[in-house]
Amino acid sequence: MHKAQFGEVESIKKPPHYEAIHQLALDIVNAPNKQQEWVAYNQIKEICDKFAGTPLDHPFQWETLADFTYQKPEVALSYYFKALELAMLLELEDYLASINFAIAENYLEKADKAQALYFANTALTFVEQAADDELQLDINELILAANSLP
Repeated sequence: MHKAQFGEVESIKKPPHYEAIHQLALDIVNAPNKQQEWVAYNQIKEICDKFAGTPLDHPFQWETLADFTYQKPEVALSYYFKALELAMLLELEDYLASINFAIAENYLEKADKAQALYFANTALTFVEQAADDELQLDINELILAANSLP
């Protein structure tokens, strides 16, 4: 996968499939039962799989899929790494910050101090460039939590 095949994606304000993914995320959050939650989740996964490796592939959809893969942390982590790869390829600093933070959270939950700190510090580097004060505060709190691990 090469940046050239994606064109000038940086100039796009909303990622491809933003509206659909956003609505599906809301559907998951507001689902009255697990079956409807599962249907919306699978639709997000279908979009991710269908557009993987195409100009319409974007870290937003993979990060969202990972966010809702909370019952399978290892699978979620694989989706976050896919999102991270795309964000690096497309040089999307906001996504690099949030994805690295999500990965750090995943490692913190596993009590993997070294990995949690590595990804949190990487997220901190990108969040400072993106100027997202709220995310920066969350990252700093995660770093404190990780540092308190043995």
